[in-house]
Amino acid sequence: MSRRSPVRRPEVLLVLLMAGYLVLLGWQVRRGTQSALSSLALGAFGPFLSIYDSANRLTREGLQAYFWQRDAAVKAERLEEQNRELQGKLEISQALEKEVLQLRELISAPKPAGYQVIGARALTEFGAPFGRYLLVSCRSDFSFPDRTPVIGPQGAVGRVQTRIGPLYRILLVTDPSSAVGVMSDRSGVHGVAVGEGRTLSVRWVSNEADVKAGDLFVTSGEDGIFPPGIRVGTVTEVSDGPDYLKRITLSPASRLSDLMWVLLLRKSHA
Repeated sequence: MSRRSPVRRPEVLLVLLMAGYLVLLGWQVRRGTQSALSSLALGAFGPFLSIYDSANRLTREGLQAYFWQRDAAVKAERLEEQNRELQGKLEISQALEKEVLQLRELISAPKPAGYQVIGARALTEFGAPFGRYLLVSCRSDFSFPDRTPVIGPQGAVGRVQTRIGPLYRILLVTDPSSAVGVMSDRSGVHGVAVGEGRTLSVRWVSNEADVKAGDLFVTSGEDGIFPPGIRVGTVTEVSDGPDYLKRITLSPASRLSDLMWVLLLRKSHA
């Protein structure tokens, strides 16, 4: 095979030219004078040197920019991870703060006379769109039978319907099958509060009865489940009906979808 000519190998030619340039430069230094040949060499290799210097500077600056961006990306990733960790801790602390406030409110709420109160952890509300139930956990030496009344920090919650071990299913006051004897805290008008899913309606109240929007209805004790005087709900709508009975809508006193703790009521034995 024939060998390639140096002219056809640009890398070899470049090395030869650089070597020649260095030889001429060294010869010029030894003589201390500048010849036409050396001037020609300087003029020929000057642009290459400028290009090399520019390329070297750009490479150095590019590497510096790359390392800076890499370090910045690593720091940003660490900060994001720390931010996620702090956000998780903040959410946990907010939930704990909310639970502590509700417990404090539950402890300070008035308790019905003649009853023992036992705390239970509210787990979840379920039963939509028709039934309205609350599942609670209560580890106690007592066993609570069906129809045991349950209250929260703001008022009536419901009654025990089923028990499975330490878990109790609570029928909420807003369930359509729930009926609670109530009376107006202002005028003393009596009725029955029946669940409507999210609200309650007070039935069996005549059109002549004194009921106004904003009135508070409390338990009357006539249903044999709840002791009297427990808040049930506030009147949001009231109107006369064609059957001589008022149409009364109550907003529940208890925030049923936001409960964390409830109290089960057990009659004290004399």
